[in-house]
Amino acid sequence: MPNGRASQGMHQNRLLASLPREEYERLRPHLIPARLKYRCVLYEANEPIEFVHFIETGVGSLVNTMINGDAAEVGTIGNEGMVGLPIVFGDTQAPTTVYMQVAGASLKMKAEVLREEMHRNDALQEAMLHYAHAFFNQVAQSAACNIFHHLEQRCCRWLLMTADRM
Repeated sequence: MPNGRASQGMHQNRLLASLPREEYERLRPHLIPARLKYRCVLYEANEPIEFVHFIETGVGSLVNTMINGDAAEVGTIGNEGMVGLPIVFGDTQAPTTVYMQVAGASLKMKAEVLREEMHRNDALQEAMLHYAHAFFNQVAQSAACNIFHHLEQRCCRWLLMTADRM
């Protein structure tokens, strides 16, 4: 395999593909293929996150629900990343919900396994933290766009981001 990285031919998730081959091989026995239907909930707000999902196809929506029931998508996750970032930071739940906005597939793993593997391996931890930083930047950019851009511009941005993940 070139550069000792996991091959895209093994899977479609770019975060997994970025890992050194030996890291991916350690994770591989714990990765369970999952079909993700439209509106399938990957984790609920304020509930334990049992699984992380490395999205291969489709798009997940990170949704924040207000006390009055109003909800807003604050981020999207596709084949560039994973669902379950609170686990990366040592948390077991989040104040947000993630569900599938576009049906697809993932490789899921028990959250506890990812946590244990991150403690064992600096390369995996570094990859997860770099992804978390990139995701934070995406959410921050979306927040700024929601304030400064017109509806048509925000819609175009969402469509382009979704197309990139498909």
